Amino acid sequence: MIRLILGNEWRQRLFTAPWWLLAAASWLICAWLLFAQLQVYQEIQPRLAAGGSLLGVNDLLIAPTLNTLSLLILLIAPVLGMNALSEERRSGRLSLLLAGPLSPVQLLLGKWLGILLPLLLIVAGIFAMLASLATGMHLDWPRLGVALLGLGALSALASAVALLGSALARHAAGAFAIGLGLLGLLWLGDSVIDPQAPAWWLALGPRLARLLRGTLYSDDLVYFLVLGLGALLLALPPLLRLRERPPWRPLREILALALILACGVGAAQLSLAHRHTLYRSTPLPRALLETLDALRGPVTITAYAPQLPLLRARIEKLIRPLQDRYPALRLRWVDPQREPQLARRLGIRHNGELRIEGMGRSQRVARADYPSLLRALRHIARHGEPWILALRGHGEAPLEGGARSISAWADALDEYGYQVVAIGPDDPLPDNARLMLVAGPQQPFSAATRQRLREWLARGGRLLWLHEGGAEATLLALGGVGSLPGTLVTPVRRTGLGPLQQAVQPPPLLVPPGTPPALMDGAHALLPPREADWKLVARFDSDPRAWNETGPLQGRVRHQPLLGEIKGAHALGLLLQRGGERIAVLGDSDLARNTLFGRGGNRALLLGLVNWLNGEQLSTRAAADDLRIAWRPLSGALLALFHLLLGPLLLAGAGLWVQRRRRRGGPA
Repeated sequence: MIRLILGNEWRQRLFTAPWWLLAAASWLICAWLLFAQLQVYQEIQPRLAAGGSLLGVNDLLIAPTLNTLSLLILLIAPVLGMNALSEERRSGRLSLLLAGPLSPVQLLLGKWLGILLPLLLIVAGIFAMLASLATGMHLDWPRLGVALLGLGALSALASAVALLGSALARHAAGAFAIGLGLLGLLWLGDSVIDPQAPAWWLALGPRLARLLRGTLYSDDLVYFLVLGLGALLLALPPLLRLRERPPWRPLREILALALILACGVGAAQLSLAHRHTLYRSTPLPRALLETLDALRGPVTITAYAPQLPLLRARIEKLIRPLQDRYPALRLRWVDPQREPQLARRLGIRHNGELRIEGMGRSQRVARADYPSLLRALRHIARHGEPWILALRGHGEAPLEGGARSISAWADALDEYGYQVVAIGPDDPLPDNARLMLVAGPQQPFSAATRQRLREWLARGGRLLWLHEGGAEATLLALGGVGSLPGTLVTPVRRTGLGPLQQAVQPPPLLVPPGTPPALMDGAHALLPPREADWKLVARFDSDPRAWNETGPLQGRVRHQPLLGEIKGAHALGLLLQRGGERIAVLGDSDLARNTLFGRGGNRALLLGLVNWLNGEQLSTRAAADDLRIAWRPLSGALLALFHLLLGPLLLAGAGLWVQRRRRRGGPA
């Protein structure tokens, strides 16, 4: 009998235009918001990459779309369910159905499935739309799986509440108002109920937020099960009234309601008392894992937290995965209320602050979360002295300023514990720095400055030179590195880049596998040193079709170089070593400036160069694995065209075709 009821409901939904129009509208709303956010994300993605953000497409694109979908579920379910029982009662068919062998329970289950399954089809279609983004993005599939489970549970609950509204009302408008009102109260429960009150258990928002983040708790499943089953049981008495009318009916209904309420309260208390984490889709970022691998020796994390079980449990859950990765990490507790002088001396201001000590360093973490821990552990894991000297006075890129400065790179180095200090050609060189940065000099160096740099290298100093065509004589004198005249040009055809842009893949010595190519703009071809005492550790080259353009670019790029221009794969980066001296030379400084620092693999390459020069092993990966969008503009345009135009039109057209066939009496 349930199958018959479900089949009838299924035909009423899918063989009429309203369901198809609802599906088309839902698809269009989610697609519009998704691609509007995608456009903004593409604009800010370089800044996110440059700043080492832990938030990527899963948090900034997928999560808002899922939140929109959850709101649509709360609106669509009352629309689908408002005629389920109220229309049957108004037309008199409900009494006829209950007069036969069909039981009220079978009728309820059939009607409930008749609302739920079409709603799940809409949810599945929008999830398919999100899954199509995997062609150019890194999607967190376990997190999406938990979110799908959560939205399925929400759909089941919303369908049951919509059916309850239809059972209580005699008209479709009243059924819609009751269903939407009840779901709205559950959705807004966390804003009107005190978190310490027992009724907080009824709040839907916090539970759904956890599920959409990829965290599954046992009491969340109990919540949806209890409320959904309770809504179906509350919809049963109106049907029983139509089937039989015993004289003690009010007393029986009161007892039934009391029993349902008692069972719900008992289940809520048991779920809170025996709450378990069934799944948590929050793996440690790869950058944090690699930072833990760079640690040496014992590391102690001191948590300044009073005897508050919830606070200490939250900190333990945060630190336990770190201990699993690095067993030498120890967690120690200090109660600031019992040791106020110690907390005051260390500057502890809030409960839950952390202090990390190891490798001869210490860091204070004011906020216990993974981004703050990553920053602190990078400072702990750093070897050597923290200063990087940025030479000034020859037209180099400024440390502060607008798009042409290297402030984003300086901020990224600060995340690792380095301090970039500007120094003039006549300033004394401090002894506590080993790395000199020369970022795009435009003017020649004086003989005295050259001599100072030679002495710097002879004392074991390290040099990172970003070449821009100026001060070539100094570069040749220091490391024997020359350069070809002009800038490198690559044909526009089939490159995906501009003619002056060069995509170069750094060697595995500097960056981990899978790192995207670095992007240079107006790079110069480098000539390796001929002196035998310099060891060429690594080099990375340009596109084999490139040549050093010495004339002006007019119209489209020529595909053949002129006389004197050399075509082929030119060196864009050189790593040189001679004894304790190390020099890294890049043929461009634009990749370090704010305009390009967050694009491609520029950030990873520049941090990898600092690692190699200083003998570090700090992670050069992006803090989040899902920052990049790897599809081509044509692929993104085709996806947007389908999801914003073709998909909704196909759904709406199918609904109109079905409605037309139904009116003509033909098979839909």
